[in-house]
Amino acid sequence: MINKEFYLKNIAEDLALLSREVSILNAVNLYDINIIAEDFFPGLLNLIYGYELKNANHLEKNAPAIDLVDAKNRIAIQVTSDNSSTKIKHTIEEFNKNQAYQLYDRLVVLILTQKKNYSSEFDTQRMFTFEKAKDIWDVEKLMKDIRKLQTEQIKAISNYLSEELRNKYYSVRETQANEVDTIIDLIEYISKHRKVNKSRETTVDPEYKIYRRFQEFADRLTREYTTLYMLYAEALNIVNETLGIDEAQDIIIMFYLQDISVQFLEEEHDNPIAALNKLVAYFEEKLSSNGKKYDHSAIRFYLVNEMIKCRVFPNEGSEYDAGK
Repeated sequence: MINKEFYLKNIAEDLALLSREVSILNAVNLYDINIIAEDFFPGLLNLIYGYELKNANHLEKNAPAIDLVDAKNRIAIQVTSDNSSTKIKHTIEEFNKNQAYQLYDRLVVLILTQKKNYSSEFDTQRMFTFEKAKDIWDVEKLMKDIRKLQTEQIKAISNYLSEELRNKYYSVRETQANEVDTIIDLIEYISKHRKVNKSRETTVDPEYKIYRRFQEFADRLTREYTTLYMLYAEALNIVNETLGIDEAQDIIIMFYLQDISVQFLEEEHDNPIAALNKLVAYFEEKLSSNGKKYDHSAIRFYLVNEMIKCRVFPNEGSEYDAGK
């Protein structure tokens, strides 16, 4: 009994950690959810339920509506971090649209965060089995079912989690940075490299910069900012709350960005797109010198956001007065 409780405690900690991780990453554009679903859950669910689940994308690239399939037991599972009824309805619609019911009698939706008390009705058109009380799963449901198993089965699940989740999935974080890690490491790099070659008198006027100074590139710059903002703004908010940058550090960052961005802009003959590309490549190379892989687009968003704030490609005093 002591061993059983020990294994259950390990499993509960690992699954709770996974659920929290997914919740955080989902808030900042969860890009590695497919890695979790494809490489981790088939083995876990097979151990719990005795299924023979496989990654659907190994059988059919970009399989619609489903991630895991068991042809023998005729069950299909969608793994998602989206716990909305809209997501579940869409999954069912796609399942019917692609006639997946010809191969699978039952659909399960496994939610990696926490399921809700769903009042919506889910119409399967009577083509397959889907009951919201039984077929919408979350981590809490998995834990309850694990507790009912024999000690040896529970031990096997605990060992699987240790090997596949802790040793493999979380070790990836040591070599691959997500959005938040990327922006934090970028800010820390800038803060440590505080050499400034020239003191600059600048004016914050993003409209002038985008629509007059860089008029030729305005559409592209605004379109890029809007797209990246939708994907990375929440990550930047988390970074700002995490770091709590004080005024002195903020000034250091501003001076550094002004200096290096003006240098690159001059080298690219006042082409902000070319200079921005060069800046992103420069910082990506500097950060990656530690062997870690960083999010290229997160670096780009941070720099574009600083450009809007006039800290990248600043409006310098005399040029700004002449342009006005």
